[in-house]
Amino acid sequence: MCLPYFDQFMQQWKAYLTQQLSQCGLRYEVSDAGDVVDIKTNSLAYFAWLRTHSIELVGIDEARDGVAWVMLEKQLKILAEKAEKGTFDLVSKLHIEASQIQIDLNFSYDDEQHIVYVS
Repeated sequence: MCLPYFDQFMQQWKAYLTQQLSQCGLRYEVSDAGDVVDIKTNSLAYFAWLRTHSIELVGIDEARDGVAWVMLEKQLKILAEKAEKGTFDLVSKLHIEASQIQIDLNFSYDDEQHIVYVS
């Protein structure tokens, strides 16, 4: 059974995030609260690390980390909605199974805006 695209995209972010945290000398923390809470908590920790280690972001307060999270989450939701519609169209036109369609996301951090772009 396929996960809804938003869940799949969050898992892709989690994999990327885990790798990025490792490169920063941090580890992905897991709690009893569940994956959704863990992904957000670790994302905020990652954004805080980026903010405090960037010359471009001197003077930016921690509230901006929350904005970065909201922006990321919105992008993932919008892309998930597009993926659902696009998958439906492909399945009906090409007569294939939805499970045969794979969408891989790319994440890029903008250190001037302190947000992650998703494509």
